[in-house]
Amino acid sequence: MAIFTKRFADADEYEEWLTKASGRVNVLSISKTPTIFGSTTIQPNGPVVLKYQTNDKSFAPAKGAAAKTVEYAIVGAAFFALFAYLITEL
Repeated sequence: MAIFTKRFADADEYEEWLTKASGRVNVLSISKTPTIFGSTTIQPNGPVVLKYQTNDKSFAPAKGAAAKTVEYAIVGAAFFALFAYLITEL
């Protein structure tokens, strides 16, 4: 199972997502943002960070353009290194 992290704007958004998941995810941890320094009150409806694992690919976060660019750059560098090696050997 793959492990993912998802951030929600508030607890209501998290509850809506969890009802859509309907048992297809295993929640590992739920954490809220820390309170302001020196404050003892807990923010009732602040951002929620969820760490979960799932086999369902529909709940996996989509890869961003930066991640795809890095993958292409690594593959390109590998082919260039192979090309340079073959040129020096011939």
